Amino acid sequence: MADFDNTRSFQFKPDFDMCLARIYAWYEQRIIDRPPVRFLHHNIEYEKHRTVKGPWKTSEERWLDVDFQVQTFIDSLETTEFLGETFPVYWPNLSSLAYNLFLGQPAVFDDVTAWTHPCIDDLEDLPTLKVQWDGKYFKAVEAMTQRALELAEGKFMVGYTEMYAGIDCTAMLRAAEKLCLDLILRPEPLKHLIDLVFEEFPQVYNHFDRILKEHNQLSATWMNLPSFETFNVLACDFATNISPVHFEEFCMPIIRKEAKLFKHNVYHLDGPGITRHIDAILTLPNLQAIHWVQGYGINEPIMQWLPLIKKIQEAGKSVIVDLKMHELDEFIKKVDPTGIMFWIPAEPSEQKDILERVSQW
Repeated sequence: MADFDNTRSFQFKPDFDMCLARIYAWYEQRIIDRPPVRFLHHNIEYEKHRTVKGPWKTSEERWLDVDFQVQTFIDSLETTEFLGETFPVYWPNLSSLAYNLFLGQPAVFDDVTAWTHPCIDDLEDLPTLKVQWDGKYFKAVEAMTQRALELAEGKFMVGYTEMYAGIDCTAMLRAAEKLCLDLILRPEPLKHLIDLVFEEFPQVYNHFDRILKEHNQLSATWMNLPSFETFNVLACDFATNISPVHFEEFCMPIIRKEAKLFKHNVYHLDGPGITRHIDAILTLPNLQAIHWVQGYGINEPIMQWLPLIKKIQEAGKSVIVDLKMHELDEFIKKVDPTGIMFWIPAEPSEQKDILERVSQW
């Protein structure tokens, strides 16, 4: 049981302490009064068209404009009510490729995300793969963090940029199709590359963690789950391309190593293609929860995934469930609330009613 004497007060989240207590109970597969509810859904940031008028000549200039990025978030606070376990968290966003950018991989930014081009052609002749601590991308995230901290006191939280230093980062550097061949044709050089890519990740995380903790911040990421300790989002989207045997050999060692660095870990299980690896993922000893992302179209209705959700619960892990409002009542009738957290895209006028319904579960 966590110690909640270290209280917080935020202008835009006056019920913060109670909401954080629910999150800590959820980490431990417990319920205080109701399961947590976040009134946003996965990938909502990619559904917003961000083109705005400004002095920028390129999309990248806008992404790296420190004052614009921080102020845009602050402006949004005035029109947002953070009900349920929806927290006001600013995190410096350079897309999910931030760690690749820190390593010096070239990128192309568009309206909502960034793209990279593979830069490793030969596993026997690797380029220098070191974090560019003085590079423009690292310095931009550092500057956004510092600027937000100057303005955050008593208003909102500041979190970490989105970083993945495992197989997904390696696949972007090498190219996914080449990496698939490497699994079979060059397994040992590939394992060396994976280890090399991960080498400086702990130092990068600790660098930003130290800055945030010096300002009395909690740990938080794009996932919007605060922790007084350390928090991380584990992921391996590349695993949708490979067998469980290859996942265990090439992916799990680095995932285990990463998970050991943190007090709280949530695994971002992105899509049906990753479910073949769920048995291995559930063996991670330092894993509190699974973020289940079922995808879109025919995969989106949540009720078809009840066997998976119940399997995660039976393994003693919590689970984040994305669902639509019309699915809520049926889901509640058929699932044990222990360890469940909802992400629901609901309008402000609907949110209090949803909280009441979940409270009666």
